[in-house]
Amino acid sequence: MSKKVLIVEDNELILLLNERYVTKCGCEVVGRTCDIEEFKLIVKEQQPDVILMDILLGQERDGIDFVLSVPESSAKVIYLSGSSDPATLSRAKLTDYHAFLVKPVIIDELKAALSF
Repeated sequence: MSKKVLIVEDNELILLLNERYVTKCGCEVVGRTCDIEEFKLIVKEQQPDVILMDILLGQERDGIDFVLSVPESSAKVIYLSGSSDPATLSRAKLTDYHAFLVKPVIIDELKAALSF
């Protein structure tokens, strides 16, 4: 059975690329959004195995806030970010994430992160 992946990304081109990569890695995309309320609903209804989460979403809430909004989820979080500054990494650690990948993501890195 393939892993169910929810993608959270605000850039349409990156979203499409990530969706293609996830599919090539043998996983199923069960949702895609950058809206926190829709995110919570998809997590509840689809119960993804993995959340592929962009950190900088161009909103007042970032991807870390999204993850913190669903503490009951057992999904493994893979953060994607163009920045790996210490403050962001420190906040991300609050969520006990599975992997932190720096954009642009390379498919082999994503595949390794998805192979758990």
